[in-house]
Amino acid sequence: MTEQPRFFQIEKDGPVIIWRFNNPPKNLWTTETGMEFARLENEFYADPDLRVGIFTSAMPDVFIQHFDVSILVNMGENLAKQAAQAPPPQRRIGFRRDSKPIIAAINANLAGGGLERVMSFDFRFMSRTARAAQGEVNVGILPGGGGTQRMPRLIGIAKSLELQLLGRAVFADEAERIGLITKACDPERLMPEALAFARELATRPPLAVHHIRQCIFEGIDMPLEDGLAMESDLFRELLQSGEAMERMRAYVATGQNARRILGEEEDADQK
Repeated sequence: MTEQPRFFQIEKDGPVIIWRFNNPPKNLWTTETGMEFARLENEFYADPDLRVGIFTSAMPDVFIQHFDVSILVNMGENLAKQAAQAPPPQRRIGFRRDSKPIIAAINANLAGGGLERVMSFDFRFMSRTARAAQGEVNVGILPGGGGTQRMPRLIGIAKSLELQLLGRAVFADEAERIGLITKACDPERLMPEALAFARELATRPPLAVHHIRQCIFEGIDMPLEDGLAMESDLFRELLQSGEAMERMRAYVATGQNARRILGEEEDADQK
């Protein structure tokens, strides 16, 4: 039997799973919450009926306040005692072959480790009443959960330096404008918009979705020629997949989905 989660409320909407983070009173991210979510992610990846995940908060006034600073204080004290020892080598984790897209539905304020958490996801929808800050500089540390690496990849070096060196908060409209989030939403539209996006994403062929994500996430750190080689390998792998062959044969035979492939359906919706 699957272990009952302590820090998440879980619901399913067809191929979409929704995790609602619940660690009152401040929704602090901790070592325990991180380990539990890692387990929930693994279960999501292993379930063939689930295609897309949505991470949101069960609390209306805070999304993730930040990582629990008391844990960092203890960590700092222990590191100071071990200063003479070399730090353990960091292990690079490659792209998971079973991973799937995850959307953050940011319904309230978040900062520090909370912002780093959602930057690790594929998409971010944010309520216009929420604000986000990477404010570690104000307590004398740096964003140690990926913030110094993921933010520049999303919004560029100059804007990342501004937000992280000043610890300045941004609201949803500015966050969308600079590319930190996918879409700013009115509060009552946040979950409907995130769910609609997730449902649409869930209709796409899962292997193609995975391989596109792998090309983008891994390729950005590669020299161009290596990225192109990886793209070519994964393209050839997809060409041999049953779903791709079925869809391509249908397209050749009848023109099925031609407008979708050419992007004409989206153009019509926007007119």
